[in-house]
Amino acid sequence: MTRSNARLTVHFEFELVVPDALAGLDCDALRQQLAGILGDTVFKGMPTVSAKQLAKAGIHLQAHRHQLEAELCGVQVIDGALLASVAPHLTDHEVQQLCRLAAAKAPTDPVALRSYLRRQALKLVNDYRLVPCTVRGQISNGAIASLGAQLNLTNGGVLVNETHRKTRLKADQAAVEILLSDPEVVLPAKLSGHTLSGPVLAVDVAHLAHHRDGLQAMWTGQTVAG
Repeated sequence: MTRSNARLTVHFEFELVVPDALAGLDCDALRQQLAGILGDTVFKGMPTVSAKQLAKAGIHLQAHRHQLEAELCGVQVIDGALLASVAPHLTDHEVQQLCRLAAAKAPTDPVALRSYLRRQALKLVNDYRLVPCTVRGQISNGAIASLGAQLNLTNGGVLVNETHRKTRLKADQAAVEILLSDPEVVLPAKLSGHTLSGPVLAVDVAHLAHHRDGLQAMWTGQTVAG
């Protein structure tokens, strides 16, 4: 076989506007997707057309190779720790998934970014993720009571067990304590009234985030056991 005595490199660079489904991928996955989209039409068609054009000048195409690169331009990288702090109910896998999906439209302003990530997290997972807990606080007569309940990791809401729904907590107490046994954690909850379902209690998401690993272990453990 005759050895080649010249090399031609033709470099094209395409500026693309890709849909959200592709914008949420990492660079390697994006490259693979684009390679599949271009397919043989490009990777076999271009050498064929080029060989025909070169042959008109008496040039023989001896061999060819291609290289495909892809990158996302101007896309903010979402910090997984930041996302976990505003959405502690998400698992590690869900945090990684949302970091990719939310990056394309993420605002740069820090305050707006936190709000945006919280909204996106609730769009991804908005079901109840409950762990057992105990509510400890003053009831209406001033006595300290302990009520069986469940803490919703998704929004910090506390749902007292059915047997305690008629129990009224004292309205002017500084904070009601939410106790978890494994791991041992005490969280402050705000009392904002009473309904037919019992006291309306909520733990701030920031407090949940501080104990995220332990709370995730509790929820995951009972999910696996169930």
